[in-house]
Amino acid sequence: MSQENKMAKEFFDKQASETYDQRIKPIAPIIDNLHFLIRLILKDLPSDAHILCVGVGTGTEILELAQAFPYWRFTGIDPSASMLDVCRKRLQQSGLLTRCELYHGYLSDLPKIEQFDAILCLLVAHFLKDSQERQALFNRMAARLKVAGYVIHAEISYDLSAVEFPDIGEKWKTLHRVAGASEERVANILKTLQEDVAVLPPASTEHLFLNSGLPMPIPFFQSLLIRAWYAQKT
Repeated sequence: MSQENKMAKEFFDKQASETYDQRIKPIAPIIDNLHFLIRLILKDLPSDAHILCVGVGTGTEILELAQAFPYWRFTGIDPSASMLDVCRKRLQQSGLLTRCELYHGYLSDLPKIEQFDAILCLLVAHFLKDSQERQALFNRMAARLKVAGYVIHAEISYDLSAVEFPDIGEKWKTLHRVAGASEERVANILKTLQEDVAVLPPASTEHLFLNSGLPMPIPFFQSLLIRAWYAQKT
């Protein structure tokens, strides 16, 4: 396991996994909009589509898609055992666990049994500070995708050197206040963006798609610093 993968795992293991969904509830309109658009993008997949969720967390994307598409199957993988425990409980409570397989680890650990109709990687990649690790993630997603399948990717992405960043950074701090973050955390949030995660400009993320062999991704979502793209394999 690389140092960057260890960092991502430790970050999520330090979170209060049992209260994660409650803590992000104040920003639910942002998350709901993202998932609404994802459903629109994927609506024409086969009725028996198999979806891979990289960094599945507490399983929100599986819950959203499984309820909308009752015959889809899902595979979720995450390096945080505590997050996976919450995910498993939520899926079981919703009667969806029989349609899902969950793995503890990283995409490189996933058995190479089959390819997927779509791969979701939501708010994960900015925790990979090493550029080679980040490119490898995109390469692996492209390799595990069926022809005509979709990669849907969301991350914190912005040009931190842009002249307008101080202003948008203040709005980002306000978002965290609304979400219930402590004033100490809010005061350090921009430092966290610069030192603890790897925030890339949108063009750099788009090159990761291209370098993996996927076509130029289409941006379909932005909310402050959160951006999302999709690409369809040809």
